[in-house]
Amino acid sequence: MPAPLLTAHDASGHVHLIIGSNPLASARCAKSIEVGAKPKVIAPPDAEVHYALMKRIEEGEVEWIKKGFEDEMVTTLGREDVDNVVDAVFVTLGGKKASS
Repeated sequence: MPAPLLTAHDASGHVHLIIGSNPLASARCAKSIEVGAKPKVIAPPDAEVHYALMKRIEEGEVEWIKKGFEDEMVTTLGREDVDNVVDAVFVTLGGKKASS
């Protein structure tokens, strides 16, 4: 088995799309903020949102896009200087979800 490749890059100002609102999504948002990225959570308006994630949303650290994921979000929600393509996408839905 080949050795894994560890890379590092500056994520300051990058847009991270996080699909889901569970504890894993909350942790991913925390890490994204820690490295200077701007997390955007994609979850329906009636989704159960992890309490720590909701606090970050209420404080304006995380943007909540209240709808289900749509493919075009990857090419419309990013930074202008990269033609609105998001810099990273993290799927945090559980394997038992119909949409996973």
